[in-house]
Amino acid sequence: MTEFYGVPNTSEFWHWTNALHFVLVGLAGGMALLAAILTLRQHPERNRYVWLAAVLIVLDLFVLWAESPARWRFSHIWLFLSFQPGAPIWWGAWGLAAALVATAALLLKQWFVPLRRIPEVVPGLVLLLGSLVALAYPGFALAVNTTRPLWNEMMLFIFPITALLMVLAIALLLGSTWARRWEVLVAALSLALLVAYPLTLQGAAREHFNQEGLIGYGVAGLLIAVAALFFRNPRWAAALGLAGAVGVRWLLVMVGQFQSPGL
Repeated sequence: MTEFYGVPNTSEFWHWTNALHFVLVGLAGGMALLAAILTLRQHPERNRYVWLAAVLIVLDLFVLWAESPARWRFSHIWLFLSFQPGAPIWWGAWGLAAALVATAALLLKQWFVPLRRIPEVVPGLVLLLGSLVALAYPGFALAVNTTRPLWNEMMLFIFPITALLMVLAIALLLGSTWARRWEVLVAALSLALLVAYPLTLQGAAREHFNQEGLIGYGVAGLLIAVAALFFRNPRWAAALGLAGAVGVRWLLVMVGQFQSPGL
């Protein structure tokens, strides 16, 4: 994916599989964060969220591999055999890998005696660190594209917050009542960011956004607003918030590939 960053005079270079990755990595990182917090707090629901985190991480890594033109050359291995701190994808890959190892340690301890000797706090902390890196990665991956004016510094905030909204919504749909308070708070924060984002766009970038993305963006924002402010039914609120967050992430990846003339 990094070969496209900052390439001048290119139009659309990512497709639906890339947008899917940016949704899945948010789900994987957010679910890993929930699993880490619940594990560190010894919450009775922790195993459910560890399993969900592991499945989402594997699914996202598969999509990341499958969408690459070089997938059969397995060139992604360079991410784990090199030191590339300037590349957001390097951070994302290592964050997901660390989180996956931690989930494996937590899930396999019932079958492997050596793993039982490791206090849960150890893989819990590794999972927490990996999840935070995975949550931060998508926003950085977009914001480093300085030739793409729609991918500005707001991506650093919108992507992690909408990731949390997605996973808290899923938690509510699964019947975890403790997520309700946090889902409303994160939905309200997401809405504030979505209102502020168009105000940061200027010139051709704002014109392109208004023409190509404003309607979809508005619908996604409306869904999140309803989730935050109006619905008393937690599961309806969760479903609407989840749909809105997915829509926002998908739209920003696809529409944001616009490049101003001359850049």
